[in-house]
Amino acid sequence: MNMYEDYLMLLSPPEGVKYEIARYKKASAKLIGNYKSMDSPAHISVQHRERQRPMMPETNFGLLEKNLNTMPPVLLHLDGFKYFSHLHSKMTIYAHIRITPAVDEWFTLLKKNLNIRKSLVPHITVVRDIPAEHFNLLWPNFRHKKLVEPFWIKEIKMLKRETFAPSPQWIPFKTFEFKSSKGMINMAEAIIDKQVSIENYLQNQTNLF
Repeated sequence: MNMYEDYLMLLSPPEGVKYEIARYKKASAKLIGNYKSMDSPAHISVQHRERQRPMMPETNFGLLEKNLNTMPPVLLHLDGFKYFSHLHSKMTIYAHIRITPAVDEWFTLLKKNLNIRKSLVPHITVVRDIPAEHFNLLWPNFRHKKLVEPFWIKEIKMLKRETFAPSPQWIPFKTFEFKSSKGMINMAEAIIDKQVSIENYLQNQTNLF
Protein backbone atom coordinates (compact mmCIF):
# COMPACT_ATOMS: atom_id res chain seq x y z
CA MET A 1 0.00 0.00 0.00
CA ASN A 2 1.28 3.48 -0.86
CA MET A 3 1.90 5.69 2.14
CA TYR A 4 0.85 8.94 0.47
CA GLU A 5 -0.96 10.03 -2.67
CA ASP A 6 -1.71 13.33 -4.41
CA TYR A 7 -5.21 14.06 -5.71
CA LEU A 8 -6.22 16.50 -8.45
CA MET A 9 -9.75 17.67 -9.22
CA LEU A 10 -10.09 19.09 -12.72
CA LEU A 11 -12.53 20.10 -15.42
CA SER A 12 -11.72 18.60 -18.80
CA PRO A 13 -12.79 20.52 -21.95
CA PRO A 14 -13.89 18.72 -25.14
CA GLU A 15 -11.42 17.47 -27.71
CA GLY A 16 -11.76 20.55 -29.93
CA VAL A 17 -10.53 22.81 -27.13
CA LYS A 18 -7.73 20.39 -26.23
CA TYR A 19 -6.62 20.37 -29.85
CA GLU A 20 -6.60 24.16 -30.10
CA ILE A 21 -4.59 24.60 -26.88
CA ALA A 22 -2.16 21.89 -28.03
CA ARG A 23 -1.51 23.92 -31.19
CA TYR A 24 -0.48 26.92 -29.09
CA LYS A 25 1.72 24.73 -26.91
CA LYS A 26 3.53 23.34 -29.95
CA ALA A 27 3.94 26.78 -31.51
CA SER A 28 5.43 28.03 -28.22
CA ALA A 29 7.88 25.13 -28.06
CA LYS A 30 9.17 26.03 -31.52
CA LEU A 31 10.18 29.44 -30.17
CA ILE A 32 11.50 28.64 -26.67
CA GLY A 33 12.16 24.89 -26.65
CA ASN A 34 10.76 22.42 -24.13
CA TYR A 35 8.92 23.67 -21.03
CA LYS A 36 7.06 22.18 -18.06
CA SER A 37 3.46 22.13 -19.29
CA MET A 38 4.26 21.30 -22.91
CA ASP A 39 2.75 17.80 -22.92
CA SER A 40 -0.07 18.37 -20.43
CA PRO A 41 -3.58 18.06 -21.96
CA ALA A 42 -5.74 21.18 -21.64
CA HIS A 43 -7.69 21.27 -18.37
CA ILE A 44 -8.97 23.59 -15.65
CA SER A 45 -7.41 22.73 -12.29
CA VAL A 46 -9.89 23.06 -9.43
CA GLN A 47 -8.26 21.49 -6.37
CA HIS A 48 -4.90 19.88 -5.66
CA ARG A 49 -4.47 17.87 -2.48
CA GLU A 50 -0.90 16.76 -1.86
CA ARG A 51 0.50 14.07 0.41
CA GLN A 52 -2.81 12.51 1.46
CA ARG A 53 -3.53 9.13 2.94
CA PRO A 54 -4.68 6.85 0.08
CA MET A 55 -8.41 6.79 -0.64
CA MET A 56 -9.61 3.26 -1.29
CA PRO A 57 -12.16 2.56 -4.06
CA GLU A 58 -14.69 1.68 -1.38
CA THR A 59 -14.30 5.11 0.26
CA ASN A 60 -17.71 6.66 0.78
CA PHE A 61 -18.02 9.38 -1.86
CA GLY A 62 -21.80 9.38 -1.54
CA LEU A 63 -22.25 12.86 -0.09
CA LEU A 64 -19.75 14.47 -2.45
CA GLU A 65 -21.31 12.77 -5.46
CA LYS A 66 -24.81 13.79 -4.35
CA ASN A 67 -23.80 17.44 -3.99
CA LEU A 68 -22.01 17.54 -7.34
CA ASN A 69 -24.90 15.76 -9.10
CA THR A 70 -27.21 18.60 -8.04
CA MET A 71 -25.10 21.11 -9.99
CA PRO A 72 -25.93 21.88 -13.63
CA PRO A 73 -23.46 21.62 -16.51
CA VAL A 74 -21.88 24.99 -17.24
CA LEU A 75 -21.17 26.78 -20.49
CA LEU A 76 -17.69 28.31 -20.46
CA HIS A 77 -15.91 30.46 -23.03
CA LEU A 78 -12.25 30.76 -23.85
CA ASP A 79 -11.69 34.47 -24.39
CA GLY A 80 -8.14 35.37 -25.38
CA PHE A 81 -4.98 34.98 -23.30
CA LYS A 82 -3.63 36.41 -20.06
CA TYR A 83 -0.70 35.69 -17.77
CA PHE A 84 0.31 35.17 -14.14
CA SER A 85 3.50 36.52 -12.56
CA HIS A 86 5.32 34.25 -10.09
CA LEU A 87 8.30 34.50 -7.77
CA HIS A 88 11.82 34.59 -9.22
CA SER A 89 10.61 36.33 -12.42
CA LYS A 90 8.73 33.26 -13.65
CA MET A 91 5.60 33.64 -15.80
CA THR A 92 2.63 31.55 -16.92
CA ILE A 93 0.57 32.22 -20.05
CA TYR A 94 -2.99 30.89 -20.00
CA ALA A 95 -6.21 30.85 -21.97
CA HIS A 96 -8.66 33.13 -20.18
CA ILE A 97 -12.10 31.87 -19.12
CA ARG A 98 -14.75 34.57 -19.47
CA ILE A 99 -16.36 35.22 -16.07
CA THR A 100 -20.02 36.23 -16.19
CA PRO A 101 -22.28 36.49 -13.12
CA ALA A 102 -23.69 33.03 -13.94
CA VAL A 103 -20.22 31.48 -14.30
CA ASP A 104 -19.02 33.15 -11.10
CA GLU A 105 -22.06 31.77 -9.25
CA TRP A 106 -21.40 28.29 -10.63
CA PHE A 107 -17.76 28.25 -9.50
CA THR A 108 -18.76 29.62 -6.09
CA LEU A 109 -21.12 26.66 -5.68
CA LEU A 110 -18.42 24.25 -6.87
CA LYS A 111 -15.98 25.63 -4.29
CA LYS A 112 -18.61 25.21 -1.58
CA ASN A 113 -19.27 21.58 -2.55
CA LEU A 114 -15.54 20.80 -2.57
CA ASN A 115 -14.85 22.79 0.60
CA ILE A 116 -12.37 25.05 -1.19
CA ARG A 117 -11.50 28.20 0.76
CA LYS A 118 -8.76 29.57 -1.47
CA SER A 119 -9.46 31.89 -4.38
CA LEU A 120 -9.94 30.18 -7.73
CA VAL A 121 -9.16 31.75 -11.11
CA PRO A 122 -10.52 29.38 -13.77
CA HIS A 123 -8.03 29.12 -16.64
CA ILE A 124 -6.33 26.71 -19.02
CA THR A 125 -2.55 26.84 -18.81
CA VAL A 126 -0.65 27.04 -22.08
CA VAL A 127 2.94 27.78 -21.00
CA ARG A 128 3.74 27.37 -17.31
CA ASP A 129 6.50 28.75 -15.12
CA ILE A 130 8.83 30.08 -17.81
CA PRO A 131 11.65 32.62 -17.28
CA ALA A 132 11.07 36.27 -18.14
CA GLU A 133 13.18 36.15 -21.30
CA HIS A 134 11.03 33.35 -22.72
CA PHE A 135 7.86 35.18 -21.72
CA ASN A 136 9.04 38.35 -23.46
CA LEU A 137 9.61 36.30 -26.61
CA LEU A 138 6.21 34.59 -26.50
CA TRP A 139 3.78 37.18 -25.15
CA PRO A 140 3.71 39.49 -28.21
CA ASN A 141 2.36 36.48 -30.14
CA PHE A 142 -0.42 35.85 -27.60
CA ARG A 143 -1.57 39.26 -26.44
CA HIS A 144 -3.76 40.15 -29.43
CA LYS A 145 -5.04 36.67 -30.31
CA LYS A 146 -8.86 36.65 -30.54
CA LEU A 147 -9.42 33.06 -29.45
CA VAL A 148 -13.11 32.70 -28.57
CA GLU A 149 -14.34 29.16 -28.00
CA PRO A 150 -17.51 28.08 -26.14
CA PHE A 151 -17.62 24.66 -24.52
CA TRP A 152 -19.72 22.74 -22.03
CA ILE A 153 -18.42 21.19 -18.82
CA LYS A 154 -20.63 18.30 -17.71
CA GLU A 155 -18.43 16.50 -15.17
CA ILE A 156 -15.46 16.86 -12.85
CA LYS A 157 -12.64 14.32 -12.75
CA MET A 158 -10.48 13.18 -9.84
CA LEU A 159 -6.97 11.96 -10.65
CA LYS A 160 -4.36 10.51 -8.31
CA ARG A 161 -0.64 9.71 -8.25
CA GLU A 162 1.92 8.39 -5.79
CA THR A 163 3.49 11.29 -3.90
CA PHE A 164 7.01 9.88 -3.65
CA ALA A 165 7.15 7.73 -6.79
CA PRO A 166 10.34 8.18 -8.87
CA SER A 167 8.30 9.33 -11.89
CA PRO A 168 4.77 9.98 -10.60
CA GLN A 169 2.02 9.82 -13.22
CA TRP A 170 -1.56 11.03 -12.87
CA ILE A 171 -4.15 8.28 -13.37
CA PRO A 172 -7.99 8.55 -13.44
CA PHE A 173 -9.65 7.74 -10.12
CA LYS A 174 -13.25 9.05 -9.99
CA THR A 175 -15.68 11.02 -12.17
CA PHE A 176 -18.65 13.01 -10.87
CA GLU A 177 -21.36 14.27 -13.23
CA PHE A 178 -23.21 17.58 -13.13
CA LYS A 179 -26.77 16.36 -13.70
CA SER A 180 -29.13 19.19 -12.85
CA SER A 181 -30.89 21.06 -15.68
CA LYS A 182 -31.72 24.03 -13.45
CA GLY A 183 -30.03 27.28 -14.38
CA MET A 184 -28.38 26.06 -17.58
CA ILE A 185 -27.12 28.92 -19.75
CA ASN A 186 -28.93 29.70 -23.03
CA MET A 187 -27.70 27.48 -25.85
CA ALA A 188 -28.11 30.31 -28.40
CA GLU A 189 -25.07 32.06 -26.92
CA ALA A 190 -22.98 28.98 -27.62
CA ILE A 191 -24.15 28.82 -31.25
CA ILE A 192 -23.23 32.47 -31.90
CA ASP A 193 -19.82 32.21 -30.27
CA LYS A 194 -19.16 28.89 -32.00
CA GLN A 195 -19.44 30.67 -35.35
CA VAL A 196 -16.93 33.28 -34.14
CA SER A 197 -14.52 30.57 -33.01
CA ILE A 198 -14.76 28.78 -36.38
CA GLU A 199 -13.95 32.01 -38.22
CA ASN A 200 -10.96 32.63 -35.94
CA TYR A 201 -9.76 29.08 -36.50
CA LEU A 202 -9.94 29.38 -40.29
CA GLN A 203 -7.94 32.60 -40.14
CA ASN A 204 -5.19 31.13 -37.96
CA GLN A 205 -5.06 27.42 -38.79
CA THR A 206 -1.89 27.69 -40.93
CA ASN A 207 0.39 29.74 -38.69
CA LEU A 208 -0.40 30.75 -35.10
CA PHE A 209 2.56 33.07 -34.54
